[in-house]
Amino acid sequence: MAVLVGVAVAVSVLFVPTSSGPIPSAPWADPAGGGCVAAPGASQRDVDQEDTPEYPWSHTAGQGITVYFETGALPPRYAGFVETAAGIWSQSPCVEAIAIDRCPAGAACSTVAVTGARSRGTDGESEGVQRDGIRVGNAITLYTGLLDDASDNGALAVVVHEMGHALGLVHRNDRDSVMNAETDDRTDPVPDAVDFYNLTAIYGAVQSEG
Repeated sequence: MAVLVGVAVAVSVLFVPTSSGPIPSAPWADPAGGGCVAAPGASQRDVDQEDTPEYPWSHTAGQGITVYFETGALPPRYAGFVETAAGIWSQSPCVEAIAIDRCPAGAACSTVAVTGARSRGTDGESEGVQRDGIRVGNAITLYTGLLDDASDNGALAVVVHEMGHALGLVHRNDRDSVMNAETDDRTDPVPDAVDFYNLTAIYGAVQSEG
């Protein structure tokens, strides 16, 4: 869950997404040379220890995952954000994120829906379903009461943030990260090196037993 801060303040738009526009490049260097590989037992970095735990999708370490984000019920503006965010997260060697009208049967899938405002300034949330520590379903809700007033950059940052949760990421302590608990119109929607490392730690490391 992210809290959008200062949506009424006019700021410069860092990136305006379109369905056919360019995907911003992730400013990070992959230490595995392009592979989904992390040291055995690797753990996520700079995590907010007070955040609710997130769970990975079923996977084989090092082989990556494909996760679908169902956009068929979304207005065009928000469907475009999900498509752009899917391209951003797919720059990870461990993730293929696909925006699609309807998820294939049996696939790792998160629905994405919009609704009106929620209390406490919440602009979006991701709710996972897990069984024995493995994510088996996910639902993202975007709250248009706030997001309709946000810049395209701010709204995209929220979508990227919630999709990050759906992929298994928790909140970051770094205020500049799109995975920090608070985002605003000035938040860079492109995940940083630590965000991408954390995905590699989740899906590219063989976890020790016991």
